[in-house]
Amino acid sequence: MKRYMLDTDTSSYIIKNRPAQVAERFRTLKMEQLCISVITYAELLYGVECSSSERVNRPIIENFVAHLDVLDWDKDAADHYSRVRTQLERNGTPIGGMDMQIGSHALSQGIILVTNNTQHFERIIGLQLETWV
Repeated sequence: MKRYMLDTDTSSYIIKNRPAQVAERFRTLKMEQLCISVITYAELLYGVECSSSERVNRPIIENFVAHLDVLDWDKDAADHYSRVRTQLERNGTPIGGMDMQIGSHALSQGIILVTNNTQHFERIIGLQLETWV
C-alpha cells in the first residue's frame, strides 16, 4: 500500500478545502496511508501563532492532525537531511531549510511526498513526489 506524506502547502489546501481537487484526492485515500512530518506540524502551528484568529485556527489544525500519523523526526531523518543538504549546497541548488527537512524525512521513510512545490523538492535525488493540484 502506498503511503503519502503531505507537505505544509498541501495540508493547508486540505484544511481550507481548496482547491477542491486536493481535498477530493485526500478523501479517496485511507487515513493509514496519510501522514505529515512533525516539521509540517510545526509549520502549521507557526501559521496559527501568526494568525489574527488563533482561537479559531488552533482547533482546526488540531482536528486535522488528530486523524493523521504525525511522524517524529528521528536519527534516520537527520542522516538523510545531512546528505541532502550537502548535495544541494554542493550543486548550488539549495532549498528552504524546512523543505529540506520535510523532503529528507519523506525520503528516509520511503514515502511519497505530496506537494505543489515540485520545483524545489525535485532537487532532492530519489525523493518520490506527487502533486494533487
